[in-house]
Amino acid sequence: MTDRVFKLLGLFSIERPTWTAEQVASKLDVAVSSAYRLIGSLSKAGLIDAITPGQYVLGPGIIQLNRQIQLTDPLLRAAVPVMNEMITMAPAGSTILLCRAFRDHVLCVHQVIGGPQPPVSYERGRPRPLFRGATSKAILAFMPPRALKRLYGIYAEEITSAGLGQHWSEFLATLRGWRKVGYVLANSEVDRGRFGVAAPVLNGDRNAIGSLSYVIDADKADERTVNRLAPLIMATAREVERGMSANAAAKVQPAKMGSSKNRSGSKRSKAVKAVRRRRTPAR
Repeated sequence: MTDRVFKLLGLFSIERPTWTAEQVASKLDVAVSSAYRLIGSLSKAGLIDAITPGQYVLGPGIIQLNRQIQLTDPLLRAAVPVMNEMITMAPAGSTILLCRAFRDHVLCVHQVIGGPQPPVSYERGRPRPLFRGATSKAILAFMPPRALKRLYGIYAEEITSAGLGQHWSEFLATLRGWRKVGYVLANSEVDRGRFGVAAPVLNGDRNAIGSLSYVIDADKADERTVNRLAPLIMATAREVERGMSANAAAKVQPAKMGSSKNRSGSKRSKAVKAVRRRRTPAR
């Protein structure tokens, strides 16, 4: 029953936002009566709703859960205030992204936009490819070995097509190179004309729980700018990790998004301060 409830919830998409009980029954290969029971369970929780009789869409409970995530998620609590400051260190027309792995994709959970610019395709809540783009590769490089082995077994062709290695050992060598330097660069791999500089956000086991990345105009990605942003994004990721650890050790109240006073501790990390003293903004 529980598994089918999750499968039903997963049917709703941008491409197909509305379902009937009969369509659910056909898709899940269950009786119509069973489909109505599943729909009833999700409706009771507010996760789906009948927008018109017999036509079901995602419900207001999803909105409530979304707000709860924005106010209480440990990664967001630690990252958002730092991102609001770090965007000022990027060239005008840049974006800073916070992303997480989601199934076999990468999902943007927050972005800060620094001035007018074309939109990046890493929109909040939109799954993006795992094997292309600095934002995604920074997460990929720090995945556990078992997860990497599973991904290679399923997506070997896509991995080769993305230039990450012709076989398993080459793939691992590519990832080791990124792990060694601590950041990933990519030019126009996801959005044409945009250049990414990304670093992983790691947990206590040194596995990626997400990534932070600068996305800048490729025309502004000269060697001096990239050499300035790479250590800055790595220092920012380490600060987010420390913020998560501090928040986990303390009882904190839900934060307002974007308020730097809500992160654990008001002082910026020594690493970020040091980078900022050595380098001036590229605005």
